[in-house]
Amino acid sequence: MEKQNDLLMDSSILYRSTQKYYDKMLQDLNLSYAQLPILIEIYENEGISLQQIVQVGGYDKGTVTKNVQKLNALGYISIQTSVKDKRAKELYTTALTKKHISEIYGIRRDWWHHITQDLDANEIEVFSKFYQTLSTHARSYADLEQTNLQFYKLKKLSLSDYEGHLSCSLYTGGCNLKCPYCHSRDLVYLKENRYPIVTEKINEYLESHRKDLDGIYISGGEPLMHEGVVSFLKYAKTLNYKIKLHTNGMYYDRLHKIIHEKLVDSISLDIKNAPSAYAKTCGVEDIDINEIEKSLRLLKTSHIPFDLCVTLVNEFHNEKNIEELGQWIQGVHMVVLQPFQNNETTIDHSLHSPDEKQILKYKTILEKYVDTVKIRG
Repeated sequence: MEKQNDLLMDSSILYRSTQKYYDKMLQDLNLSYAQLPILIEIYENEGISLQQIVQVGGYDKGTVTKNVQKLNALGYISIQTSVKDKRAKELYTTALTKKHISEIYGIRRDWWHHITQDLDANEIEVFSKFYQTLSTHARSYADLEQTNLQFYKLKKLSLSDYEGHLSCSLYTGGCNLKCPYCHSRDLVYLKENRYPIVTEKINEYLESHRKDLDGIYISGGEPLMHEGVVSFLKYAKTLNYKIKLHTNGMYYDRLHKIIHEKLVDSISLDIKNAPSAYAKTCGVEDIDINEIEKSLRLLKTSHIPFDLCVTLVNEFHNEKNIEELGQWIQGVHMVVLQPFQNNETTIDHSLHSPDEKQILKYKTILEKYVDTVKIRG
């Protein structure tokens, strides 16, 4: 299979290789790659403050402080009290830096020539502008608190996702689990070059179809892993939509908040298996199901309509753990069983669905513990 470009991996290789080169070449000067850009910034802007370096480089203040102290101890810089403001410190390079600065610039020049050796002048200019643009965007974005919920799929009309409602379906990206049978690999393993749907387009669609639709179904990925889900639900409620949320139950605090604030009208809790088989079924060996148990108790004691959804996979489910599952969820009103379906974006294509006879057996077992068991699909 042809390997897809992975910008994150390529960037990581470039960073680690650069670090390895600089650390080796600077070894005789007792300098490191982490100290180099700070030292050059001071040399080119004598009298600069520590805070200015933090702002220019987008650094963590603690990291800059540590490296400034190290450079001072090595004798490459001096820290002086500002004449204008006695509370401020100014940074200056010493004679030691000036002695070696040409060598340092040479090391930097040689590395740049090495990594750009197959590029012509135009390509280098394009690359430089491209990298500067990425850096600018990264700096402006990295420290922002994200309040918008980003969606990667929009199903404009559904008659089945939110039963009893004419709805649209929205899908978030990213998940804290890796269920082998998941049919949304593209949302679980979210590539960095896959862009979300522009928020304004989502809002425009919801606002323009308020008369045509009465419901929104939100799934993923895992919607509750995103802080912005609360603000989005508040926004959707201003448009008078009924909302059904599909979640794996591992974000109890956020689930409790949205139920308490009445931001959803129905919930589907995706239960993977009996507790003893949960880790294998969800693809996470060290999973702690305590949050799921808390979410389950919350739903049982709240007044919000909910169901439990179980995807049946021959390799993960059997009569013994279905019996255990029934005992665990006893008292729940509704369970929906859906046979595993393999498709292009399934994580593990080697899995199979139980046959119809086996599924009916599972249904019979669960009916001893819950009021209603439905089979979907």
